[in-house]
Amino acid sequence: MMKEKNFLILFFSILLSLFLTISSSLAQSSTVKYVYTLDYPMGEKAEYLDWISSIASTLQEPAELLSIASYDNYFNASPQRYIEFVFANTADATKYFENPEISRIIDELVNHGINVDIHLIKGRGDYNIENEQRRAIKYVFNLDYGLRGKDEYINWVKSIVHVLQKPEEIRKIESFDNYFNASPNRFIEFEFDSIEDAIKYFDFPEVKAVVEMSTEKSINHSISVLRLRGDYYSNQSSINEQ
Repeated sequence: MMKEKNFLILFFSILLSLFLTISSSLAQSSTVKYVYTLDYPMGEKAEYLDWISSIASTLQEPAELLSIASYDNYFNASPQRYIEFVFANTADATKYFENPEISRIIDELVNHGINVDIHLIKGRGDYNIENEQRRAIKYVFNLDYGLRGKDEYINWVKSIVHVLQKPEEIRKIESFDNYFNASPNRFIEFEFDSIEDAIKYFDFPEVKAVVEMSTEKSINHSISVLRLRGDYYSNQSSINEQ
């Protein structure tokens, strides 16, 4: 078991180093987000959260970090937990994760969570961001652009933005591209004050039609429903924390 954990620590360290090395050479003008996903070890969620409480202040201290937040999967599906680190650019992200204290905590992550994965995503300007508050419920849609290509999909998005923004239930929509053009290519995040608002929103015929059309214009779709946790206070003025 110890050898397996040591291997995982080494593998995870190499993976993060690769992300940092490649991202430091990319364009640095857009907001970037590192998204860590993991599962709680069987029966050890409380122990994981105790560990988070002991290191939360350290993760939030560096000035390079714009925001950090954690989410639980609303349905307890895998991945069960999401952690988002937001930076102004990749240079700040690299500096943050190379901080010895932060690096030590990231190395310890494999001792506390399982099935750990990382995505580096870059903010797009497809939707207007009216505020920076994090809301209680987030739907994350992942997809690949497919054979018709990215340009056609983005042009279509421009034609339906107003439909998705119109209902009063929606509080925030953001879209992201995978920095490395890997799968999934695109992430779209819909934020709501409650699960009831989210259900009502996606039941609107106009919104439902857009979602169905999106599945026709892209491939490899998946959806995660997340609930905001209160592990971190640096949540961009978050509300309704759980």
